[in-house]
Amino acid sequence: MLSRVLGTIREHGLLAKGDRVLVAFSGGPDSTALLHVLAKLAPRLGFTLTAASVDHGLRPESAEEAREVGRRCRRMGVACEVVVVDVVQARRPHVSVQEAARNTRLAALERAAARLDCTKIALGHTADDQAETVLFRILRGTGIAGLAGIPYQRGLFVRPLLDVRRAELLAYLAKRKIDFLSDPSNANRRYARSRIRHDVLPALARENPRVVEALLSLARQARGVPSRPWLGCLPKNVYVPRRALDVVDRLVRKGAGTHTVVVGGGALTVGYGRVTWVPSTDGTSSVVGVSPLPPPTITGPGTYRLAEPPAPAIEITRGGRGTWPGGNRACFDPCKIRWPLELRASQPGDRMAPRGGRGSRKLSDLLIDAKIPRAARPALPVLCDAGGTILFVPGLRPSERGRPGAETREWFEVRLAR
Repeated sequence: MLSRVLGTIREHGLLAKGDRVLVAFSGGPDSTALLHVLAKLAPRLGFTLTAASVDHGLRPESAEEAREVGRRCRRMGVACEVVVVDVVQARRPHVSVQEAARNTRLAALERAAARLDCTKIALGHTADDQAETVLFRILRGTGIAGLAGIPYQRGLFVRPLLDVRRAELLAYLAKRKIDFLSDPSNANRRYARSRIRHDVLPALARENPRVVEALLSLARQARGVPSRPWLGCLPKNVYVPRRALDVVDRLVRKGAGTHTVVVGGGALTVGYGRVTWVPSTDGTSSVVGVSPLPPPTITGPGTYRLAEPPAPAIEITRGGRGTWPGGNRACFDPCKIRWPLELRASQPGDRMAPRGGRGSRKLSDLLIDAKIPRAARPALPVLCDAGGTILFVPGLRPSERGRPGAETREWFEVRLAR
């Protein structure tokens, strides 16, 4: 199993020398195997480990289980931080308990990674989790992109066990006499995921004993099929931000009316499901579209930009306690936002909640009020958190999200680089 995990890490570039890896550790079999395997690979690959356990507070015994998880980590010589979250309070209408728990858990892990200066967060999803996810999406309805299943990496999150079957993982633990905790909610058929694992997949396995392998093969094929054939209409030197890709996908699926999505160097016109590229004629392409850069993943201090100079850039530094009302610099509390951050261009429909305001407004209206020239707007870098919330746009007041308060102990400053 060690060699399989090592191959996955190398093939997908999940971990590298110098990484500080936060392992999401619940004490269950998956996360226990993940922690043990990464502890063995850490000296060989040159990364360091720490762990975090999230107490969801959904069962009376969860607090004691979290403390036991911390003790097990310390016995391995790995520091462990226990994070308590309130799933009930975070839950929203039409959101299941499991989905709310997942969302709060991932957000808590991102905050812990920011506090601990971790560059990666390792999750214990296995090949069986992948098969269950693909089947779940098929049953609920999905397209080619959904069939691709769980990604090996998304932002800070990496999944080194995604090529390992659960039976292989349990055999690894049994051979080494490594014990683990059991979560009774995993057997609760009240949840769809549990029914798929314990009822649906075994029923399908009676028809095809290799149904899991078939679902994994389907996911691999889906990852290799271009889900956006319309990208072929773009010139090679045009970079389309992730948010714009999602907007165009939605308009293509809608298949009605004609819409325009502005990106650096021009615009994408979506008419009744067909996408065409219209290059810019007002000079903005010389600022944004000529030498685009890959979208930066922002996990800490540095200078980031959407394109080569003369395109503007932003600089992020630790420290600072200024309370600038707006303009080209702002301070944030890193514990109040979701990491990693994303730098992109503005997109139609963007909204922002300016600090000290009465709620969110259209970004286009804010730019007009700030008298920022229309030709300059496509080049403005827009800084968002991992949840898509806009934090900072040069020339505007910063977002209410991440606003430092009396309780703030850490600060980071964002400013327009000169």
